[in-house]
Amino acid sequence: MKGLVIKDIMCLKKQLTTFAFVIAGVVIISILYVLSSRFGNLATVGEALLDENNNMSQVDVKNLGSMALVMFMLIPIVSLGDMLNVFVADGKAGFFKVSASLPVSMKKRMLSRFLTIFVLCGIGAAVDLALALVLCTLTDIMSFGSFLGIIISSASILGIYSAIMILFCVLLGYGREQYAQLFSLLTIILFFVIVKFRTIKYVFVHIIIEEQGFESGVFWKPLDYFREKGYVFLTAMLIVSVLSYFLSLYIAERKRGVI
Repeated sequence: MKGLVIKDIMCLKKQLTTFAFVIAGVVIISILYVLSSRFGNLATVGEALLDENNNMSQVDVKNLGSMALVMFMLIPIVSLGDMLNVFVADGKAGFFKVSASLPVSMKKRMLSRFLTIFVLCGIGAAVDLALALVLCTLTDIMSFGSFLGIIISSASILGIYSAIMILFCVLLGYGREQYAQLFSLLTIILFFVIVKFRTIKYVFVHIIIEEQGFESGVFWKPLDYFREKGYVFLTAMLIVSVLSYFLSLYIAERKRGVI
């Protein structure tokens, strides 16, 4: 099973090369960003926003900076953890034609694919953690605890997406990986809309239709939840991964020749 995990990671060899360049770029840009927000042009822009806009507070300006920093932090994890390429590579190589002859049960073959998710998310999270330690010494935009919460939340969301995508890839079969990716994204979006329906309704009615502007606390609530409730996303990832594993295993055993 260890060999299967290594095989899956090797399928992402080109992606890993890109990941190395992405890390270098993100580290440089993030450091330049926090230095500029503290001493340079971004700091001047923040002060100008406070002077020119009476509706914007110091918290709003700080949260805007945090949002931009969050985007930087997401890049390493997102660039690494795309399981779609594993299924595409297996399909091109015809691995599913010989996998049944391996002295590894279907349960272990399926488990190895889900373990790959945790390995990739772990690598991305470790890189972001190292970056967070550096950034914490350069900026007071976010504390290390907030950085840690964002890293856990980001890695967990990617894990949820990957687990659902594995399920759809197994269900649809080789050659339909793009549809599996689309259905996975739609599933996550639909679930988010159902869970956060009241917040989305408020934003749509209060801001878009009635044009009453936004309340600062409500507008930044998703960001606060994202950096303070990482354990919720982590728990959700574990639950989704377990459910997806058993459903994928059930489908694979019935269909045969899909993994």
